[in-house]
Amino acid sequence: MTKIVALKCRFSTTLFPKPPFSFDSTVYVPHYFPTLDVNWKKGAYWQTLNWREEALGIKMDNRGTTNRPKIRLSIYSERRLTGRGLRDVAEELSWRYGLDEDISEFCRRFKRDRFLEQPLRRLRGMRLSCGNSLYELLMIAVVLQNATVRRTVQMMDNLFNAYGTRLRFDSRELYAYWSPKDLSDVAEEGLRLLKVGYRARMIKEISDAFSRGDIDEATLRRLTKEDAEKEFMKLYGVGPATAQILLGGYLRRYETFDLKGRLWEQKILSRVLFNKKLVPSQKISSLFERRYGEWRGLAFHYIFTDLFWRHKENKIDWLEKEIRM
Repeated sequence: MTKIVALKCRFSTTLFPKPPFSFDSTVYVPHYFPTLDVNWKKGAYWQTLNWREEALGIKMDNRGTTNRPKIRLSIYSERRLTGRGLRDVAEELSWRYGLDEDISEFCRRFKRDRFLEQPLRRLRGMRLSCGNSLYELLMIAVVLQNATVRRTVQMMDNLFNAYGTRLRFDSRELYAYWSPKDLSDVAEEGLRLLKVGYRARMIKEISDAFSRGDIDEATLRRLTKEDAEKEFMKLYGVGPATAQILLGGYLRRYETFDLKGRLWEQKILSRVLFNKKLVPSQKISSLFERRYGEWRGLAFHYIFTDLFWRHKENKIDWLEKEIRM
């Protein structure tokens, strides 16, 4: 049974995102598959953070409005952190959730757009965000490959139970991700016992690359889109489709939109935009480039996320069949 680590030290501060800002739709994305490291309810979000070899608990409370946003951030730790350390965590979370980014132009420019008018009414101020580190997002991308949502959840749960750390804070118990070094002495065969199949080699190779220091997240964040993509593609098992997910989801390059190798998204957008079962990916990509230009990646996120919020509130039958949970 996984040991439970109680996080009894708490530090709180206040964050002020740039308006407009939508708290719930930024921190919680309904089409992401459920993982054991996060928990959400309206107005509050809990997550774990594997930060510089220390497992932390995070709680964010919405204390503001769309036009006057404010977040109460609570950081939980096993031992007392330094003031500098706490500020670093707050800055990291601000970066991961895009709190300092200005998307007011996007909201103004497309508020009467045929496909974005309704999503912007419901989700105005939503950011592209990624609460995970690059390594963690790569682990997610690996278990998503060629798998149903149910199968993906099973694989990730197995990895958390085998290598994660179970944390207790703020009356919650959540898992923290393992670090790449935790898998240094784990053989590929050992990973296969967790029923991840061929993905075992990818998990091992990517973990070893991070353990060696081949990837520097701070440097990647400063690179151009093209140079960042080249660095991503150096990692074992990372192809064009995964690189696009990393550019858009992790680096939040709002102009990133490419459906190559992303059949699931292609099928759903075909329904939403053209009311057809399957439209060529190039036709969809051309529509986004022509209509939304440098904002096409963010436009995709609004359209896609709004659909899943509506499905969460009132089940959409055709979408339920595509999810295959």
